[in-house]
Amino acid sequence: MTKKLGLSAFESEAYMCFFEMGNGLSAKDISKCAGIPLTRVYDVMKSLEEKCLVRQNKLSKPVKYYLNDPAYSLMFLLNKKKMQINEEIAMLESWVEDMKRLSINNVDSAANIYPEWTLYDSEQDVYESLIPALIRDASREVIIVGRNVINTINERFVEETIKGIERGITFKIIITVDSLDSLLTYSGEEVIEKKAMLIKLLQTYNMYSDLVYVRASDLINVVPFGIFDVEKVGFSVQSPKNGKYIVTLVTDKKAIVSEFYEIFEDLWSKSLDIDLNRFADSDMRIA
Repeated sequence: MTKKLGLSAFESEAYMCFFEMGNGLSAKDISKCAGIPLTRVYDVMKSLEEKCLVRQNKLSKPVKYYLNDPAYSLMFLLNKKKMQINEEIAMLESWVEDMKRLSINNVDSAANIYPEWTLYDSEQDVYESLIPALIRDASREVIIVGRNVINTINERFVEETIKGIERGITFKIIITVDSLDSLLTYSGEEVIEKKAMLIKLLQTYNMYSDLVYVRASDLINVVPFGIFDVEKVGFSVQSPKNGKYIVTLVTDKKAIVSEFYEIFEDLWSKSLDIDLNRFADSDMRIA
């Protein structure tokens, strides 16, 4: 029970010796009773003195230790523990109130809270979880640059992209030419599902063609990245050892966001426009 008041295992054992053997215990007495190495007893007893649980008589030889009245010393520890608990409760209550205010301001507030970096098993996972959440959180512009955007399209990505377009967000996407060609290699259910999702995007694009811009480039030699409202950037790097996982970093540090935006502007100026309506055809080509 004394451990719950903040005593260590050795301190608890040494303290209980006074209830078993009485007052006026030497270091050897305590070592034998509590099973504490003699070299450690002095540090343990010093700590118990600082907690006002025991006192020592330095005039006696060897030095003897005496128990302070538990009615006062233990109550002192109890009150100290109460203060710590109350401080922790106050901190948790404050955190809960902050979360409540955040949820009131935005029903989808959970999408606004990101760890600074996260491990994913694959780039597909990045587009299934993190990117849709970042799109949902955007209010003005979404920029996505990557080789495998077409290959990683999924229902959540499509759903949040369509919602974003419908609420007036501008989308600018740069992909590689070979990622377009790879769609032609799909077969069976894979190509049907992928084209079905692309058609959903095309239908939205036809209604909001002034909000969606897609270009292709063979110059993409940077890690996949996204820029959201020119305030936040997320980018992914494969494990340098075996490539078995993806490390994704999300940050709002201005210097990093600005650096990636400069990379995007340079790539955009050197990329070719794509006729999005050709996505649904079997002869997709660069316009």
